[in-house]
Amino acid sequence: MGKSQRRKGHNWEREVAKRLRNLGLDARRNVTETQTGNTGDVHVYDAQGDMLMCVQCKNMKSPSIWKAMEEAIEAAESHGIDWPVPVSIVKRTAKAGGPVEEYAVMRLEDWAKFLMSYKFGEPIRRFMEMGPPEQDMDNMN
Repeated sequence: MGKSQRRKGHNWEREVAKRLRNLGLDARRNVTETQTGNTGDVHVYDAQGDMLMCVQCKNMKSPSIWKAMEEAIEAAESHGIDWPVPVSIVKRTAKAGGPVEEYAVMRLEDWAKFLMSYKFGEPIRRFMEMGPPEQDMDNMN
């Protein structure tokens, strides 16, 4: 990877962390990733200081969400069994003047658990550790 691509990637990581912080989240860019291996580009922490999300950032013309998610899952697993939740934030750049598309990608079961935490007004950690009631998950289809 060339210097300009690395700079573009690092700038996207900084922008993602800043935008998440602007939403009131404790998001920090992982500046030690180059020394420690794939441990995620941005880490999001809950109020207790535990890592909630491990974010893999991609900024390219034709990003593969599958590869980005594989990297996010690998990075999340380096931190623990079920924690943190792996998420890919992908920016698809366009030719000059064209549209830029940005997506957050996560596994369906993780997304469903976030919805359950919202529905019941409980911290997401409860549903990640214990899982939501089976009947409620079955009613989602």
